[in-house]
Amino acid sequence: MSPLFERDREALRADQLEQLQLERLQALLARLRRNVRRYRELLGDARVESLADLGRLPATTPENLVEAFPYGMFALPLREVIRLHSTVGPDGRQIVVGHTRNDLDQWGRLVARQLVAAGVTGNDVLQICFGGGFFGQALGYMRGAEVAGACVIPEDPFHVEYQLDLMKNYRATVLITTPSNARDLVEVIRARRMDPQALELRALVLSRPVGPEVREELETGLFARAFCGFGLPEILDPGLAVECPEHNLHVSEDHFLVETVAGELVVTTLAREAMPLLRYRTRVAAQLECVKCPCGRTGVVLRPGGRLDDRMTVNEVPLYRAQVEQFLAQTRIGRQPFALSVAGRTLELAVEVSEDIVGDKMGLLTDLKAVLESEFQARFGIVADLRFTSPSRKPA
Repeated sequence: MSPLFERDREALRADQLEQLQLERLQALLARLRRNVRRYRELLGDARVESLADLGRLPATTPENLVEAFPYGMFALPLREVIRLHSTVGPDGRQIVVGHTRNDLDQWGRLVARQLVAAGVTGNDVLQICFGGGFFGQALGYMRGAEVAGACVIPEDPFHVEYQLDLMKNYRATVLITTPSNARDLVEVIRARRMDPQALELRALVLSRPVGPEVREELETGLFARAFCGFGLPEILDPGLAVECPEHNLHVSEDHFLVETVAGELVVTTLAREAMPLLRYRTRVAAQLECVKCPCGRTGVVLRPGGRLDDRMTVNEVPLYRAQVEQFLAQTRIGRQPFALSVAGRTLELAVEVSEDIVGDKMGLLTDLKAVLESEFQARFGIVADLRFTSPSRKPA
């Protein structure tokens, strides 16, 4: 049995969990009806007598969150919200996520559950390396590490060589990072012909789930056992589930009531104050399994799959097709047909353009390509390989 940070919550009996979830769901409905106009209109006089009634309640979609921008989904006055995070919605517009002080305290405890499952104690030194585009995730892990009582290096250098030197000099024992950054570190270690056992790392916490091949590659390259986090930026990221030493992602069911609808993960937040969500359609494919796990946790096991919408991930950065469409519309190209694909860490963007846009001179085409690729990286933090196509031309 692995260590549990909050055993009284992570190892609840089924009857205890069901009673807790029902009480919190009923309280949630009362708060939503009282404080959020959209839910008041949707819920009417709906009541739940058991968890079996959940499926009769209205769902919330990412589009609803976009339409409510900025604060239309908040259940408390803005004066009680002490932090605002944001993420991108399906049409490229922002979704604002609010947190009260208690929300942040809850977040810290939920992340601490993950870290303790990875073996983190007060004797550990944690190095957090995410990059500027993942500031919210880094804050979540930093808060969780402090709650767990560990020492934290809150540095977030982009240069991988510097990260490795920092790891050696500060004798970090746990690395928290993205899978891509972890791979970069492995490449630098190999290039330096270093023995990864010379580092003092013993655990690697990744920002998202990875497959067994990637996990094995990173564990071998860094000589540390890997654990994966899971979260949703519209709710909490990280903090929704805890990966135990058996590689099972246990949902923190005292805080989140989860279900699947047509293979899609649907989440109800049971304890959030600033922005509680009812039956949120995550657009993430998933399976839920009830497993008697040797780790002692009783939370349902989540098997996340791919996205069910047109969101893609390029070098850990999420990107919607609508964002690319809006970007092109603001350039000389305008609204033209285009195709997207991901090749490694690069976005391949093929845009169909007519002769009157680019002319016949290759120099103009090359200059336009360089300018747009630079602007694309500046806006989205993504390297793009832009190609122009036309019915009479091959990709340039």
